[in-house]
Amino acid sequence: MVLVVLERKDELFPHAFWLVTSWSKEQMPAQALLEHYRQRGTAEGHFGELMDVLAPALSSARRPKSKYRGQPPVQRSVSIDAFANNEVRLLLNALAYNLVHAARVLMEQATGEGWGLLRVRERVLKVAARVLLHARRVVLVIGRESASLWQKLWTKLGSLSTAHIT
Repeated sequence: MVLVVLERKDELFPHAFWLVTSWSKEQMPAQALLEHYRQRGTAEGHFGELMDVLAPALSSARRPKSKYRGQPPVQRSVSIDAFANNEVRLLLNALAYNLVHAARVLMEQATGEGWGLLRVRERVLKVAARVLLHARRVVLVIGRESASLWQKLWTKLGSLSTAHIT
């Protein structure tokens, strides 16, 4: 067990909490243990955000459904490899998470505000639009507020350096 005490400048009482672990102090010093658990907490926060915002629908059944909404299905599908199916879904959701996370970081840099995945999804990606066909072109018309956010995002994307990409 490790007692972590954080003294804050403007507070009378220190903030304290316990880290309960099976690691001995010889295996990992207290400061390294605290840093390890902070990194773990950050990773779990990102994973929780992925599950909350993207909500990948993973299946646990290898067999086709025998009932659908209380009734026998009209057409029964063949059995699938649920593990491979879940692997593909999870990988696609991880890719989507990384893309939205990159957009979040760029929006934070562009606006100087904190952005969550849900905010990026709702205010940048999930916007009402109208499609116009004109002179062999397709034009997507979006609202003014969304257009200003997209302009900031495109500006940040255009300013990224490709020098370190191999």
